[in-house]
Amino acid sequence: MMKDPKTQKLNRRSFLGRTAVASGVLSLGGGLWGASVNPADAQETDHDYVIIGAGSAGCVLANRLTEDGARVLLLEAGGPDADAMISTPMRLIELWGTDFDWGYQTVPQENAANRQLYWPRGKTLGGSSSLNGMIYVRGNASDYDAWASDFGCEGWDYTSVLPYFRKSEDFSRGEDEYHGVGGPLHVTADFEPHPITRAIVDAAVEAGHPLNEDTNGAQQDGVAYVDLNTKDGQRASTAAAFLRPALERENLTLITNARVLDVTLDGDRATGVRYLQDGAERQVSATREVIVCGGAIESPRILMMSGIGPRAHLEEVGIEVRHDLPGVGQNLNDHTLCPVIYEGAQEIPAPSDMAITVLHAHLFMRSDPSLPGPDMQPLFFHVPYYTPEMEQPTGNAFTLNASGVQPASTGEIRLTGPSIDDPLHIDPKVLSDSHDVDILVKNMRQMREIAQQPALAEWKGREIYPGEHVQSDEDLAAYARTAVLSYHHQNGTCAMGTGETAVVDPELRVRGLQGLRVVDASIFPRVMAGNTNAPVIMVAEKAADMIKDAHR
Repeated sequence: MMKDPKTQKLNRRSFLGRTAVASGVLSLGGGLWGASVNPADAQETDHDYVIIGAGSAGCVLANRLTEDGARVLLLEAGGPDADAMISTPMRLIELWGTDFDWGYQTVPQENAANRQLYWPRGKTLGGSSSLNGMIYVRGNASDYDAWASDFGCEGWDYTSVLPYFRKSEDFSRGEDEYHGVGGPLHVTADFEPHPITRAIVDAAVEAGHPLNEDTNGAQQDGVAYVDLNTKDGQRASTAAAFLRPALERENLTLITNARVLDVTLDGDRATGVRYLQDGAERQVSATREVIVCGGAIESPRILMMSGIGPRAHLEEVGIEVRHDLPGVGQNLNDHTLCPVIYEGAQEIPAPSDMAITVLHAHLFMRSDPSLPGPDMQPLFFHVPYYTPEMEQPTGNAFTLNASGVQPASTGEIRLTGPSIDDPLHIDPKVLSDSHDVDILVKNMRQMREIAQQPALAEWKGREIYPGEHVQSDEDLAAYARTAVLSYHHQNGTCAMGTGETAVVDPELRVRGLQGLRVVDASIFPRVMAGNTNAPVIMVAEKAADMIKDAHR
């Protein structure tokens, strides 16, 4: 049986901020990584903006907002990102269960065999961009068009957001209509795939799926080798791409190991942030705005701890209601994976030093041709991807992961008490809508069809999971409930829109309050078909322009 990732004993090097910077405070003026400042100085300084969270969005905002001389304070709950596990792409799984990982667990999932799902999330500079699989996927154009048409989010259609994707990008193949060059974020489009992956891609083409040379270009559908946020063989997180270049600016200050307690309010205006560091409570002020970038799990927690959220729930856990906002913590979305695992008919080659990751290819496809975009994104691993509950008969295996990326099931995040140390109640209600089960069943059958193609004949041995004996829709559905995994794309808990349950407006301002915005995956009104890191970076790029325009 696989150990719970949270309980695995992993050897890891000490990192900057645990030893070299005991105070956890980094002054980025002068570009000295680790030059300390007195925490009291940060309290006494007037900051134009206080950003909560140095993750995928927070690092982008810290860079862009300091370009014009604004004084920015960036607070991060974790420590610096100097460990080699972060920068070395093939070591990403080693990060799970370490101090770099929030290590969330869902409540037992009623429709997934009462299993608790493990949700690793980055707790370090770069956030989950320092912990993820580095896959650069923008989503389908129809996703963003639906944000504008279905949720009233004017200015968020694909034509409007494409320039922000291009602005960030340094695309390895050069500039074109869809891709940019010279941006902070390097995107690697060409590398040598593992031979198993190459065989799976060939098999998918034999099964009738078109080969797509660029799923971030004009057309998303088809099988493709992934684009990666790597540069020179190392991870290109938002900390590496956006934050480090900003280290030279005198107007940016970063405080690490700072756990935010709440946002301070004066009436309906956000005025600053209270946080805890080394057992001491501290407070900082923002003359313009407080910007919450804690991600889909921490951002709703921070708002609710500040008295901003559903009145009945806040009263239930003993938090003074400062602003009744029913949608906070609701609309929790996540993508699903379900492994179809095959034993190798021969010894599967170990990945080379240049393999970068275990994921080299994916496939975008539609369960119904009438859909405006893909709703399935199967992933291809040259290693077995067992769930924690599965027996592991062999390591000489590979995986075709069925996947649903337009889920109908939605859940919620709630507090369990008034303290920042009280655990969250995380309930995505995975597979609560039968549509999501049907998608996985259909996609598993399609994975089996790919596996039967001639290109995989020399590699494919027996089907380990679900197993050849699992054939009926009912049995495949039962397997899906015991084997479903998170694709680690949580979003939607502070949703953008114009309706009564929207948390932020299309300018990302918290509805009914002044000087407070949320900028991260929590604002997605509906998740896009594909990985979420690139869209979060786009959201932060667009937010930076909106914030600058508001304060010119």
